[in-house]
Amino acid sequence: MDLKNLTHEQRLAIVRDIYAKRARGDNEPGLFFFHDNATYRLLGSRALIPAAGVRVGKDEIRQAWRAFDIDFEIVNFVVEDFVVDMPRTSYMSWQMTLRHRGTGAVVELEGVDRLKWRDFKIIDWTRYFDTALVAALRQGEEDDPNA
Repeated sequence: MDLKNLTHEQRLAIVRDIYAKRARGDNEPGLFFFHDNATYRLLGSRALIPAAGVRVGKDEIRQAWRAFDIDFEIVNFVVEDFVVDMPRTSYMSWQMTLRHRGTGAVVELEGVDRLKWRDFKIIDWTRYFDTALVAALRQGEEDDPNA
């Protein structure tokens, strides 16, 4: 797939498709875009969110995503915007509805992903979001949209 010659709308469609597949537990389409030794950072404490921390390489990234899926169900994931400064960096803003598989608690999250690229492959991905809100799901605390 030649990312450099795609329009913004085509790139956004690919990103939305990959995230939709990721939400259903299909990690491989997203992993296709990673360099073999890429770094993935899910900010937060591993004590609260076992998938958090820094992972290096596709195998560790795959394991982190699977660890996340053990505790959490992505009920809905919407990519709002995808800003690209190819071939170096891209940013995505997103909204997610997340349910804890053990407690059933649900939260609405917003976040941003920063991706660094080399040769049109991801070399570094950092996800920024309210990890304390996600960790609260373990105690069965739901997000109150009226608060």
